[in-house]
Amino acid sequence: GHEMPRSKPHPDVYLAAAAGLRVAPTRCAVIEDTVTGARAGLAAGATVFGYSPGAPGHSSADALREAGVAHVFADMAELPALLARRSAEGSP
Repeated sequence: GHEMPRSKPHPDVYLAAAAGLRVAPTRCAVIEDTVTGARAGLAAGATVFGYSPGAPGHSSADALREAGVAHVFADMAELPALLARRSAEGSP
């Protein structure tokens, strides 16, 4: 991986990823399990989904919602349908 000059909650890692993919950050979906990471994705302009499985080391669903994520989910098996639904709505 690449080292970023600043770590989360700064958006550098997400801005670099979008630039590497040659897409606008607003066309990117970010999956984050912490408030700090969610804030970084939001600061980059991405659509952020919160992953909160209820295990230690992950932020709570309420904390992720308060941070401003688009949707919170608890099981990675939910992710494909969630992304497909958002894509059909015209969002990343």
